[in-house]
Amino acid sequence: MNYELIAMDFDGTLLRDDKTISLNTKSILKLYKDLGYLIVGVTARTLESIKDVLPLDIFNYLIINNGASIYNVNDNSMIYQGTIDKESVKDITDEIEDYCDQIDYVTDNVYYTYLQKKESNLEFIKDIDSVDEIGEQVTRINLFLKDKTKITYYYELIKSRYKNINCFIMQDSESTEKWLVLNPKGVNKASTLKELGKIENISLDEMIFFGDGLNDLEVMKEVGLSVAMGNALEEIKENAKDITKSNNEDGIVDYLDKKLNRQKYN
Repeated sequence: MNYELIAMDFDGTLLRDDKTISLNTKSILKLYKDLGYLIVGVTARTLESIKDVLPLDIFNYLIINNGASIYNVNDNSMIYQGTIDKESVKDITDEIEDYCDQIDYVTDNVYYTYLQKKESNLEFIKDIDSVDEIGEQVTRINLFLKDKTKITYYYELIKSRYKNINCFIMQDSESTEKWLVLNPKGVNKASTLKELGKIENISLDEMIFFGDGLNDLEVMKEVGLSVAMGNALEEIKENAKDITKSNNEDGIVDYLDKKLNRQKYN
């Protein structure tokens, strides 16, 4: 198989545990971009959150907010895939806020934090006292429950009551904590990567994807070559076609050099 697109999650995958990227990984990804591969970041982060930790010129595209939007790095344009309507945002909040320690309402650029005050100096994190303070479209909601043993119960509740919502249980590879993530129906990393493939005339079979956490699971099952990081959750490793070194060991570029040998096959 000739691969045309190289995609990767960020936290726990491209980024090291200290939320930085090594100079080696950065330079080699730019090399593969220069060779003609499309380099795509696929993350739950917002655009501003990405800018805080990574140079954008590594990438051709960024898929942000678990698939809610595609950002074209080359021409600085955003392609929207879906939003959660304001009525649903309010209804879900009214129904579940008493059972949450924290709720995040995420837009393309900002995390609006409710119930818990972050008091962050970062411009893309804002504390709010009401959802009415959000003046832009919400693309994702994070629900952090008080009682973690009931996460499956609330997952099933939201799935059954809100047919326009894609709800899933999230866990990062570096943590045992689980929380609920809500995206618009039909929107996830895999579905939006497929949409990007249509734009670029690249099939899922022609894509390589690196990941580590539960929100990478759909992609692992669908792309031509799925690669789990050495630090990935066991469920991710079990569904990947291959495994590489950890995020702290330049696992992405180590694997690419072994697989592609710094060449582009056409």
